[in-house]
Amino acid sequence: MVEEARATVKAHCPNCDGERTCEIHGQVGKTWEWSDDHGNSVDGRDEYSLLECKGCETVFYETTSMNSENVDYYYDSNGDTQATYGKEKSTYPKPKSRTKPAWFDAISNIDETLQQILDEMYVAYDNRSYILAAVGLRTALDRATEVLGIDAGLSFAKKLERLKDGGWIGDTEMQILEVVTDAGNAAAHRGWKPDDKEIQHLLMAMEVFLQRAFIVGKAALGIKDKIPKRPK
Repeated sequence: MVEEARATVKAHCPNCDGERTCEIHGQVGKTWEWSDDHGNSVDGRDEYSLLECKGCETVFYETTSMNSENVDYYYDSNGDTQATYGKEKSTYPKPKSRTKPAWFDAISNIDETLQQILDEMYVAYDNRSYILAAVGLRTALDRATEVLGIDAGLSFAKKLERLKDGGWIGDTEMQILEVVTDAGNAAAHRGWKPDDKEIQHLLMAMEVFLQRAFIVGKAALGIKDKIPKRPK
């Protein structure tokens, strides 16, 4: 007996981490509405799908949500007002992080606590929890200074001065890391939330510091003894 071909749909495969053609194993949709005694109301629809990627054969769960508060209005060719509902999609399991730099795993050989802090920070970043990500960057910087031998009891300002005095950073990078520190403080104590671009800049600044302090710089120093001496 030939199995009937399943319907397909384009969806974001969490394993391929991209849009793929997927077979539909099951779908169900639920409409909902909410109102209060003051005449306010919201309605929407949630669609649930069990999908299988036709490329890697990963089976995953996708939800698509729409509601009356997320609507784009436009005029058609006749001048009539039309509406398009915005759709928010999510999958489970979520795609593996593509944010982590290539050298991330090497951090565990230097300090497992630092790697764990960074790992949780990247999870927050990938899930757009930018307040938590900003706090995580500040915490990672604090731990990194301790790994480099700087007194944990010092203030952040003093720790950055020690980094500069020790040759780990220069004047410009000290100012940049001060911004990373201030951003983490503002997120933790004043509820400040950086936007996409701001958190990207903070993340890149931190990665540049960590890569030079723990990865590239250490590797470069290891080459010193292999370089032939200048002949007399």
